[in-house]
Amino acid sequence: AEAATQGREPPAGGAARSGKRAAPAGAEALQPAKLSRAELYKPPTSEELSQLKETEDLFHSSLLRLQIEELLKEVTLKETKKKKIDAFLHEINSLLSAIPETPETELTEQAWLPRAVKVPFLQVPFSVKGKFRFLPPAELKVVGSYLLGTCIKPEINVDLAVTMPREIFQDKDNLNQRYHRKRALYLAHIAHHLSKEKLFGSMKFAYMNSNHLKPILLLRPQGKDEKMVTVRLHACPAPDLFKPSRFYPSKNNVRTAWFMEQSTPKEGAPEPPTPHYNNSILCDTVLLSHLHLLSSAAADFPGMKDGVALLKVWLNQRQLSKGLGCFSGFLVSMLVAYLLMKRKIVKMMSGYQVLRSTLQFLATTDLSETGISLAKDVDASLPVLDDFHQAFEVVFVDPSGLVNLCADMTASKYHQVQFEAKRSMEILDDRMVDGFQVLLMTAKPMLRTFDHVFHLKHVSKLQGACKKMQLLNELMDRGGNYVAAALPFIVSLLVRGLDWRALLVAHSLPQTPEWSIDAEPPKHKDVGPLLFGILFVPEFAASVLEKGPQADHPEALDFRTFWGEKSELRRFQDGSICEAVVWEADSICQKRLIPEQIVRHLLKLHADIPESSICYMGALLESVIRTGKEAFGTGEEAMVSVTCSYDDLSRKLWSLKGLPLTVTAVQGVHPALRYTDVFPPIPMKPIYSFHTRIKTKHLLLPSEEKPCPAFIAPLKIICHMEGSGQWPQDKEAIKRIKAAFHLQLAELLQQQHQLVCRPAVTHTDVYKDGYVFRLQVAYHREPLILKEVVTPEGMLKYQDTEESRQLELETLHLPYLTSSLHGLQQQHPVFGSACRLAKRWISAQLLSDNVSEECVDLLVAFLFLHPAPFTAPSSPQVGFLRFLDLLATFDWKNNPLIVNLNSSLT
Repeated sequence: AEAATQGREPPAGGAARSGKRAAPAGAEALQPAKLSRAELYKPPTSEELSQLKETEDLFHSSLLRLQIEELLKEVTLKETKKKKIDAFLHEINSLLSAIPETPETELTEQAWLPRAVKVPFLQVPFSVKGKFRFLPPAELKVVGSYLLGTCIKPEINVDLAVTMPREIFQDKDNLNQRYHRKRALYLAHIAHHLSKEKLFGSMKFAYMNSNHLKPILLLRPQGKDEKMVTVRLHACPAPDLFKPSRFYPSKNNVRTAWFMEQSTPKEGAPEPPTPHYNNSILCDTVLLSHLHLLSSAAADFPGMKDGVALLKVWLNQRQLSKGLGCFSGFLVSMLVAYLLMKRKIVKMMSGYQVLRSTLQFLATTDLSETGISLAKDVDASLPVLDDFHQAFEVVFVDPSGLVNLCADMTASKYHQVQFEAKRSMEILDDRMVDGFQVLLMTAKPMLRTFDHVFHLKHVSKLQGACKKMQLLNELMDRGGNYVAAALPFIVSLLVRGLDWRALLVAHSLPQTPEWSIDAEPPKHKDVGPLLFGILFVPEFAASVLEKGPQADHPEALDFRTFWGEKSELRRFQDGSICEAVVWEADSICQKRLIPEQIVRHLLKLHADIPESSICYMGALLESVIRTGKEAFGTGEEAMVSVTCSYDDLSRKLWSLKGLPLTVTAVQGVHPALRYTDVFPPIPMKPIYSFHTRIKTKHLLLPSEEKPCPAFIAPLKIICHMEGSGQWPQDKEAIKRIKAAFHLQLAELLQQQHQLVCRPAVTHTDVYKDGYVFRLQVAYHREPLILKEVVTPEGMLKYQDTEESRQLELETLHLPYLTSSLHGLQQQHPVFGSACRLAKRWISAQLLSDNVSEECVDLLVAFLFLHPAPFTAPSSPQVGFLRFLDLLATFDWKNNPLIVNLNSSLT
């Protein structure tokens, strides 16, 4: 359960376990429950019958239902824990009511606060008008998931709304962060008083969803119960303290002169709207009304509680539920309430149906294009959805018609949620996939989800980006948070630059760590490196050309501005003269890294982010696999060259004249012919001066005083001859016939195609284009003849022998594997490269004697054939990382790994 909710893999063994601990090794297995005959055969109750019917209609297997029920038991809070938490809340309640008042002072005079507590707010600029005094809370109310019963383990958070009395507020507290600073001082004073109590094991500040305008106070109990619960104190105003019209998305509440610390404001300059700032204040005024809405939705609706718990696990596994602009558990609860209001969900539904309906809605609705609203009776004076769309990227309006619940979310993050929902619906509808394991028990960190990933190491560089992109208004709106201000613009820049190459461009959510009450609050740069992920459209990702509009079109100027000096006029084959960008890339590997060139170029040009600040993880293959000389790069071209030479030899064998039996099939066996050889053979021409020639036998003999000739690995090819009644039925005779075929093949290839051949009893070596191909003739009935055994009674029976097994492997199984994997490489061009990285790693761990090459090829093929919950890899490194993850997390002891090549298994 902990794994499921924290976005970690479960321990090997798969699905959620029951509450009991696993028996230690060697202990007795659990015994089945003893039931009397009457209990075993009693007729099912009506409830059991309806459950059976629902299972048949909804689930692919009855196992899925059992797994979901087991998971819900694991993640929901037990009654004993609830009693302990309730007692802890009662004690906090009595302590909060007893905090003494303070005399009134100016907001900037903070000497009354002891040094042991720092104000949890970045007060920049420091000077601000207004007065502050502390008065005990007017009301204390538990809000959020704890009361609704939708909070899930392991992180149990209880939200406590502390209503600040009206008397501490003045007329213009909506302006210039005055309200936010009063709120921070109020929490600081509470922290100072509660820190004297022995009730708490730890007391820390944090930002709510990493929004630095919204500090909260975290209280945890003492002793062994410290990890049981975190009580989060939210200071909020009385619901009707502020006039709502002051906070419409088009209104300004942060004055430019104050923010820029100018002595006199510029005359006639209009003030920009501050929608995010306004939204942050409005959020605090509607906490209780949201609780009432969710309570009425959850009443008489047990399926909502289960459905929200499953959705939270789903979000946690995809790292979407924490950080600035996250898709939080609260947001998903409000979405379920919206679907209930719109009759897309009814109160009869089970938790699984709620999960499916919500994912279906997310998959088919783009909230960045068409927003939704929970407001029933729309007041004509309230802002409409279009007003919200002008101010925010994603729009989901609450019942008041004033608050955008998705205010901090970027369009890119919502598109990621939408993409995940679509993928999840496909998985749930696929009967070949274990939907439970894949959707709810498998973590999807960005490193294993996206084809290319890069870090923005120095987040402070985004300050310069804000300057270059002229984002002063956004900075004011975000309270100086340059990460939040620049991020949507950086992502939209990348989305435009990677337009048709990328299926999805996503970013990690900025997360600020919690801090102790005696420490200064974290700065904006303390979110650490930002991670960006790109998911490619495999057909277009490596294109070297970016074709723009025709030179005389008005859009041409925009294209030139966007691409800078990289854009140039080019004439195309159809005679058109267009703006175009051509990226430099000679090898397959360099073409794969074109997206890196695009990212670095655009961020330098438009955001002043130096290349040294970008750590791009795309070039794992070239740093690990180098084939000898620089010219051969990563060996991918060498593999293509081998395959071309092999194809040509196959055609020559098919067309040979003068053979007594025709060739029915030519099949490769060597790993290079399925693109998975770590170091593919390089064409070798003999250096004649290093050899002495024996003319009579057409031989070259290496000279003793010269360097040793290079080793050339032979590439094995199986050549199947047609069946005929002339083939003998004795195994020794068959070997003689095959030897004769080897001699004849060598002779005919030399005569008809001038190829140098060396026949032997078991094979013929053919030297072609610098490679050596080892032809081995096969007869389809030979393995059967090798299986013949005569019993002492003189009976003939068939059984596998070591010899027959080896021959079947060489002439049937390996050729089939090679042709299947060759086909997989045509579908997924990075399959071979991922295999080669995996083999390189296996060898580096000194495991290559224990794990065969074919085994590694099949393991990597599994990742491409059965990628769920991911998409098939489109870069070698993500294939390699998933290979390591498969080795580490698959339950090898209890489950077989089934690789369904060519979908031959139903």
